[in-house]
Amino acid sequence: MSRRIALVETDPVGARELVKFLTAAGYRVGVHASLGKFLDALLKQTPDVLLMNMHLPGMEGREILRALRANPQTKRMILVGLSDRPHTKDEAAAAFAAGADEYFFKPLDAAMFAARLQSLLRGAPEAPADTTLNHGGISVCPVSRACRLAGREIKLTRLEFDILLQFVRNPNRVLTRHGLIDALWSGDASRGSRAVDRHVSALRSKLGAYGDLLETLVGVGYRLVDGGVKPAARK
Repeated sequence: MSRRIALVETDPVGARELVKFLTAAGYRVGVHASLGKFLDALLKQTPDVLLMNMHLPGMEGREILRALRANPQTKRMILVGLSDRPHTKDEAAAAFAAGADEYFFKPLDAAMFAARLQSLLRGAPEAPADTTLNHGGISVCPVSRACRLAGREIKLTRLEFDILLQFVRNPNRVLTRHGLIDALWSGDASRGSRAVDRHVSALRSKLGAYGDLLETLVGVGYRLVDGGVKPAARK
């Protein structure tokens, strides 16, 4: 299976050249003109590699790297920074400290770029086949990040999907608010239990009748219980 690469690049000419090179090398490439478009694409699929212009408007590249490394969904992704600014060791060192696996200054040395990319991928496992997890009429596909209720797909935000995935992977087990904060935000206590409650409430609403399977344990957390939904109750 060819590896998937996401390219976040604001320069359309440079993006076209890089896509042409990567496609010829056998990679599947998705191009995103902004960080927001890339994050939207993550809701559907996580690529093997992210090639990112480190000087995107609106957010420091190193902060993006740190956020991706802290996110359970993207922490194992290969992160490669691209810079079109004058070559400085400090810039590259800061990117590596923030979580980059590799860093390149433009113009790229095609041979070196290809060799380093292959080397990084040799050390990374192939993406697993999409395995569906099922619970009481709820189906969740971790790789494609799709959720279906009795076969009907519903749209969830990234956090809503991640929360539901935690529940489906741990059926009938009490998940505390602090445990969810650890899983979703790497233990960032500043998020607070109210943030968990808000996201669970939004998820429960989108699940419709299936939301009743999410049981609240006052003062403790939540649990996804066994049960089903009668056809007449489905929306």
